[in-house]
Amino acid sequence: MATTATVSSKGQITLPKHLRDKHNLREGETVLVLETREGVLIRHGRKSLRGILRGRIDTARLEESVRDLRKEWRL
Repeated sequence: MATTATVSSKGQITLPKHLRDKHNLREGETVLVLETREGVLIRHGRKSLRGILRGRIDTARLEESVRDLRKEWRL
């Protein structure tokens, strides 16, 4: 999905909220800005995946799913 953003007089771009939420970008986090043949690519600068799913998954349901899969895989 294509989205537009405007470059400010200071060269800043505000990423739309739905993209910040989807990619779990929080205030103060770093992003990588890479030049490609097609233009500019912005990537999350996170070095660790720790905490990336916090609040996004139901751990109780996850444990139940893992138990179900283990039952299926038993010989």
